[in-house]
Amino acid sequence: MAEHHEGVPVGVLLLESVNRLRAAETMLQTRARARMALRASDFQALQFLAARGSVGAPARATDLADVLGVTSAAATQTVDRLVGRGLVERQPDPDDRRSRIIRLTADGERGLSEAYEDLPGAVQELLDAVPTAEAERMIALAAAVQVVVDRTATRSL
Repeated sequence: MAEHHEGVPVGVLLLESVNRLRAAETMLQTRARARMALRASDFQALQFLAARGSVGAPARATDLADVLGVTSAAATQTVDRLVGRGLVERQPDPDDRRSRIIRLTADGERGLSEAYEDLPGAVQELLDAVPTAEAERMIALAAAVQVVVDRTATRSL
C-alpha cells in the first residue's frame, strides 16, 4: 500500500497522517459516546477520569475544568450530571478537606469499556505492533508540537 510521495515535504505528510488518525479517532469516539448517550464534554470528562485513574492520579473539578477548557462552575455541572448517572463519584480529598476527588464508579468504568469494546482488533494489533522506540518518537513529536501550539496560542490572545 505504498504511495508515491516524491517531492512532498515530510511535514505535509505528517500533518495528513495526523488528520487521518484524528478522523478515525473521532468516528470511534462518536460511536462510543452515542452508546453511552453522553454529550461530548461529559464523555471527554469520563475519558480524562479514566486516564487519571489508570495511573492512580487524583482528579478534581479544577483539573477537569482545565482539560475541558471550561469554568469551574461548568466543570461542576459536568460532574453533577455524571454523578446523577452513577458514572462518577465524589470522595473527600485526603490532602485538602475543602476539595473533592472525582473518580469513575464501577458503572463508569464498565460503560467506557463497553462503549469501546468493538475497537477493531486489527487497529489494536497495528498499534501494539509499533516498536517502542518509534512510539516514543511519535509521542515526543506530538508533545513538542503541543508545546509550540500552546505557546503561540497564548501569545495571540
